Amino acid sequence: MESNLIILETKVLEAIKLIKELREENAGLKTQLEDLEMRNLEFEEMNSKLNHQLGDVQQQAADVEVYEEKRKEIESRVGGLLNQLEALG
Repeated sequence: MESNLIILETKVLEAIKLIKELREENAGLKTQLEDLEMRNLEFEEMNSKLNHQLGDVQQQAADVEVYEEKRKEIESRVGGLLNQLEALG
């Protein structure tokens, strides 16, 4: 009977030790989770800023494309006018 009590006491002490270790691990995991949530928030903010910048750059690229088309049209017209002037002179 005394042997059973010693075995039980040993198992209870092992269980208490394991519970303590699990609580410590849980606390560490909670800290890691908080850190990851903070990093995730930072990444979401950076993503939002980058998407906004991307939209701005895409708009600028579209504007440049429009200006380039207008430049080509003006260049064509000026070239045509120069050819007409040469033909008159």
